[in-house]
Amino acid sequence: MHEPQFIHRAKEAGVSTPTIFMVDMADATIVMEFVEGKQIKQVLNDIEEEQRIRLCRQIGNLIGQLHSQGIIHGDLTTSNMILTPHGKIVFVDFGLSEISKDLEVKGVDLHLMKRALQSTHYKHAKECFKAVMEGYTEVTGDNVAKSVFEKIREIEKRGRYISGR
Repeated sequence: MHEPQFIHRAKEAGVSTPTIFMVDMADATIVMEFVEGKQIKQVLNDIEEEQRIRLCRQIGNLIGQLHSQGIIHGDLTTSNMILTPHGKIVFVDFGLSEISKDLEVKGVDLHLMKRALQSTHYKHAKECFKAVMEGYTEVTGDNVAKSVFEKIREIEKRGRYISGR
């Protein structure tokens, strides 16, 4: 059961996650804090453009913090991010996470985020992903972000991601 370890590592990287109260290895059970708020998925389409861009930039910052520590979320979607009533973004569901500094894995992580935006927030996907990458760049720096962005483009060009196939 590695999810609690990744939640802890994410917290150490400065990313808000639920507090873990107990891990029962025998029953494969994790007891953790219930995070009050709404999934980003539920609010992103309904907020003003300026707020939406600011929120996506924050998300990019948080992804950058994870990646800078070698933490790959593995399921970066707006369903796995909760916006609390106090405006804090909390990342949840680290069940597919892994540790890697590999550019390919970072690209795949962010490509999934891009695809999630395109499918659930299609009206705002382009501006949202641009803001995510701007926030990501603020944390990782221009060189790393440029390399990851190029990797995302490479991933998109692969056969299985070409529309119409």
